[in-house]
Amino acid sequence: MKKILLSILICGIMVLGVVGCGKKEQENDKKTTEDYDKELVQCLESQLGGYLVTETDDLIEIPLSEIKSNDKEKISYYKGVYASNHPNNIYVMVYPKNGTYESSVMKDFDKYFYNKFSIYQTYESPLTPTIYIHNQDNDVDFKDIVNKCVVKNSDDGKSFPNNTLDKINNTTKIVIKSNQEELGTISDKDKLTEILNAISSSKQYGDACLLDNYAFEFEMHDNNNKLIDTIYVWGDGNRLIPKDTKGCYYSISNGTDLRKIIEKETKYIFYGILDYRDNDNQKEQLIYKDDKNSYYIKSDDTNEIAIKFMLNNQIMTLKYALENKYISAEKVAKDYPDVLIKK
Repeated sequence: MKKILLSILICGIMVLGVVGCGKKEQENDKKTTEDYDKELVQCLESQLGGYLVTETDDLIEIPLSEIKSNDKEKISYYKGVYASNHPNNIYVMVYPKNGTYESSVMKDFDKYFYNKFSIYQTYESPLTPTIYIHNQDNDVDFKDIVNKCVVKNSDDGKSFPNNTLDKINNTTKIVIKSNQEELGTISDKDKLTEILNAISSSKQYGDACLLDNYAFEFEMHDNNNKLIDTIYVWGDGNRLIPKDTKGCYYSISNGTDLRKIIEKETKYIFYGILDYRDNDNQKEQLIYKDDKNSYYIKSDDTNEIAIKFMLNNQIMTLKYALENKYISAEKVAKDYPDVLIKK
């Protein structure tokens, strides 16, 4: 996969000349979906298309050759379209053969978008093809799309342990930690209720778990400031498990995303640095300067260092994010000193 550095501690520019492309070329670019869920793909195509078009638009295909000149045989499924009257409204979906996201295969898709747009969105999941999309507002709700297109688990699941629920229902304060560092405290009654409702809705679906580890600790305290229990929370904001419970994690079923609560209630930001460089031996160049410090990256092309904000799936160059105050240079330099060099 492309090199992605996550802060959550877990783990060409080409003019779109599609209208003039011959039918034979487009047919040659289309890949079979025989090794992928056709019904899922069709649903995703329909949902994503709705974010691109108005009543006056048609969807025009972007041939794969517009984006990739080699390694096309390594791609099992590809779909790319843009809106006829709004050519900057584009989506691309791609699924490599055997689900192997090689950097050399995927980099052309990344480059196509980061060279073309200041901001765009991406979505990666083991359940779907990788999705790239840009529209006027960059407002695609991937969670809503996936909920509509992915078949839900028919298993009702195992409920969260009642003995744990009985204990944590007395919670009056939650201390949120990550890697032993305290991020913040939540004592607002409504926010506590929202968290407790999310936890109580959680279900355990069998014994098949991803091998990634939890990222946060929710320490639950009572009105005497006594620690009642600790809930381990994964970096996706959806999976959790009580500290002393064995087995697979539980998944929140009422739609609550604990990441949103963490970002709102603490100074924590869910973001990742996307490093598209072939190497980091290039000459340092200044990409940002404030009243106190100058900040440099080692890259010939500043577009090759990007940032992704996880809650809205928006990607932009790091330079753009710093200049437009999406995040502070001080924070990025602290989290990624090998990428953003402070002087």
